[in-house]
Formats: sequence, structure tokens, C-alpha cells
Amino acid sequence: MPIYEYEPCDCDCLICENKLQLIQGIHEDALDLCPFCGMEIKKIVSRATFNVKKHHGAEDAGKKGFSTYKRSEKGVWEKVGGDGADYLVGSKEDIAAVEAEKQKPAKKIDLDKTD
Repeated sequence: MPIYEYEPCDCDCLICENKLQLIQGIHEDALDLCPFCGMEIKKIVSRATFNVKKHHGAEDAGKKGFSTYKRSEKGVWEKVGGDGADYLVGSKEDIAAVEAEKQKPAKKIDLDKTD
């Protein structure tokens, strides 16, 4: 069951310290009066936390029509799931171009500079 937060509508409350947390069912109506001090309260938007634990592996990708590859050596990728070629092999020129690109200094962008 979720935890909902409430606060007094028009003034401060010394009993509830201006914030109240209650466990309520999703389909329960919002409260109008504080169960502790009787003051008028309103529901406020609070932080929500979601925990999604779903593993998406190569088999799942293959079922959805995607191919998944892992690098087996420099310039060679081996299929681990899905349809498609068993291996992808880069040409010597492609491998050299990638290595040359890695050797270049990182591009720096000055966000304060206007052109």
C-alpha cells in the first residue's frame, strides 16, 4: 500500500509538525481532516520510487527481432542472440579508422562562448 503525504491547508500545526504521512489503499478517498488534530488537510505531491527488475538479455532481443553481438576480439563480434550473421568482421581500414579516432584529443566545447 502506498504512503500518502498531507499538510494543513491554511495554518501551521504544532501537533503534526505541518506534514502527515499515512498508508492508504490506492482506491481510498483522500482525507479532508487530520485524524490527529482535526485540522483541514490537503494531499500533497511527494516523491515516488519505482523498482523495476526485468532482465533484458540476448534471448529477449532475439524474440523481438533484434540481433545481439559481443566483441570476441579486435574488429570481430560474435552473435549471442537473434537472427543475423554469426560474426561481424570489420575491415582493416575500418579498424585503423576507429583506432585513429580514439587517438585524437577529446573535443572541448566552451558553452559560455557564443559564435
